[in-house]
Amino acid sequence: MNTFEIRNNWLTNLLFGHPPSILTLHSKGLQISDGKKKVILPFSRMSSLPQIRRRLFWSHLSVSTAKKSYLYKGFSVSQLRQFSLALNDALKSHVQPLLQAEYKEAKQLKTEIRNFLDASAYRRHSQGRALITRCRQLVAKTSVPLREHFATSAHLSAIKSLADFVATAEEKRKRANAKFLRQELQRCQSFFDQLERNPLTAAQRRACVISEDNNLVLAGAGTGKTSTMTGRAGYLLMSGQTQPAQILMLAYARKAAEEMQERQDKCLRPLLQQSTPVIKTFHALGLEIIGKVEGKWPVITPFAENNTAYLQFIEDVIRHLMSDPAYKKKLNQFCAASGYQKPVADVARLMADFLMLFKQSRQTFKALTSAVKKQADTARFSLFLSIFEPVLNAYEQHLAEKNEIDFTDMIVKATGYVESGRYFSPYQHILVDEFQDISQERALLIKALLAQREAAVLFAVGDDWQSIYRFTGSDIRLTREFDALFGATTTTALDTTFRFNNKIGEVASAFVLKNPEQMTKTINAVSVVPDPAIHLIRTSATESGLHQALNRIQQEASEQQTERKTTVAVLARFNFLFGHDNPVMQRQQMGEKYPQLEIELMSVHASKGKEADYVIILGMNKGKYGFPSQKATDPILEFLLPGKETFPDAEERRLFYVALTRARHRVYLISDPRDESPFITELIEQKYPICT
Repeated sequence: MNTFEIRNNWLTNLLFGHPPSILTLHSKGLQISDGKKKVILPFSRMSSLPQIRRRLFWSHLSVSTAKKSYLYKGFSVSQLRQFSLALNDALKSHVQPLLQAEYKEAKQLKTEIRNFLDASAYRRHSQGRALITRCRQLVAKTSVPLREHFATSAHLSAIKSLADFVATAEEKRKRANAKFLRQELQRCQSFFDQLERNPLTAAQRRACVISEDNNLVLAGAGTGKTSTMTGRAGYLLMSGQTQPAQILMLAYARKAAEEMQERQDKCLRPLLQQSTPVIKTFHALGLEIIGKVEGKWPVITPFAENNTAYLQFIEDVIRHLMSDPAYKKKLNQFCAASGYQKPVADVARLMADFLMLFKQSRQTFKALTSAVKKQADTARFSLFLSIFEPVLNAYEQHLAEKNEIDFTDMIVKATGYVESGRYFSPYQHILVDEFQDISQERALLIKALLAQREAAVLFAVGDDWQSIYRFTGSDIRLTREFDALFGATTTTALDTTFRFNNKIGEVASAFVLKNPEQMTKTINAVSVVPDPAIHLIRTSATESGLHQALNRIQQEASEQQTERKTTVAVLARFNFLFGHDNPVMQRQQMGEKYPQLEIELMSVHASKGKEADYVIILGMNKGKYGFPSQKATDPILEFLLPGKETFPDAEERRLFYVALTRARHRVYLISDPRDESPFITELIEQKYPICT
């Protein structure tokens, strides 16, 4: 039986219609009864001290929670005063142990905040947010009135410190990180000085040391992205933050991975005296994940690395299907609607590209069919899908019979294993090269790996100015909207190029930045020359223009009198512009005519990642196979490709930037004045610093 109980006055109930109330001091809180039903208002819900509201002959009791206030009316003044005192004492007995625990936690948090801001390490945004969340939760744990009434001054001071941190945490974190960077760059100066043949630049060093949750390094052409990747891995190991097995370094092509591995080992092993991280391709990572989950590595179809064989398989399937008159009729209808001159070959090329893009999209065929109904040319698209589905089924059946998978299957399957938890990532740091070339499917794999480890850090190196592979599924938005996809990000732009001179850079940067969607950065050249380094040769005969340029280069090479041959990259938007002769034979013939020159012929896409003393760009004309190419992408492929940019010729402009920035010394543009490229027209009319 509870020992303290009061009832409101029956007369006030009669005169003023107050409901009958019996208030009882219960071990768990305040018990309220109307004589029939009993309800307990727990101490844990009370947000302030109960208050007495005095009237002339009686009093009311007001009790508040965080969401509502309750008023119990018509009690004797003296009785309610005694009851209120007892209720307050009981509330105090309930609150004080909680406040003691709160104060203990507040002191612990103050220590953690002090350590967080001590500039002994780079503090990430997620670490700050975690502290802010804990501070907010603790500050909100006890109501302000109860804390102010019962807590000690030291306790109140600690809570105020937490509230102050919440209000200024980001500013304080930035100041602490700035101090850390100054100290750390000084401490690691010798390491960064000795890492490569030339000391790393200030921007490269900052990129290596900054360790935000997500780090985007914008590495313009020739600014030393490989050195920065190597420097980052080396810094993490040298500073004891991780072990080689906890670093995942990703490159896009096997050759690039091998070259980067060789360079990394050469740079780091003498300095660190330990093993270095293994640099993998995305495909090698996919094999690793699937192999660990399934107990054996999957077999990759030969089609994955032999596009000719893959295309031939699609053609063979189509020819086989054409033995069915109904299929043949639909295929002919599609070819007629598309204006195809070579039905099987043209359709096979379209299907081969569409098949891979479709698999990358991770859609079901049913979902694809439904989505097609919303397209403008529904009839042609639906007709295509009707002839595509049997080819897709034949391809998948072939892989199943051979017990093989393709590269797309591998990435999608690996991602599924990570997302489901069947594979757990050992990687604390993920470093990705050429990030501007990433596709949605590969980005999903990276996100899945990061999500498995709370403190995992992403370090992505790329350049949106050099994003030129949309046709394969690469999505430039993943670079431009990096923080929206991955979260809190620090972006560092490498600002010094060791490749091209200032005059090439002046033209190339201004040209690519005409598109306001490109990320703005300034690139300074180590090599400074006084005169324009881009030359326009106008001629109706491409071969004549090529030899004019080569003669000028040979003359310059003779004047320089160097032992090594002068390298020349002859670039074209399309390979067929080099003619039908064997490229090796062409190179031999030019080598005989220009013995001081080492000449290489390649498409602009193939030149990515390469460099030469001089660059000659052929076919600077307008039209379908000009530069920019006006060759339209089939709407059927556009449906599955990343969103198209609104700025005219956006990717072609970046491709031209890539072509220009392969050169160390000089670029020659060969253009037919009767059919001049709009890029040439822009360079002239807008008075870019070039020689015409």
